[in-house]
Amino acid sequence: MVRLIYLLPLLLVLGCASMTSKHSRTVLIDRNTGETKECTVRMARTVIAYEEYDTCVKAFEEQGYTIWSQY
Repeated sequence: MVRLIYLLPLLLVLGCASMTSKHSRTVLIDRNTGETKECTVRMARTVIAYEEYDTCVKAFEEQGYTIWSQY
């Protein structure tokens, strides 16, 4: 029972921390054709990886795609 008392606040903190992390995957859709494209961050979550990810998203938005979901 004591372990449970210590475990619950820890899970709460870890759950909240995961909700504040940056997006690592974005799905974009062309509303005219229904075609989807996806941009993801590489496994190494470096600054350069996030810059490439942002560039990917912006490039598809310039082509007329809109963000469908981010997670």
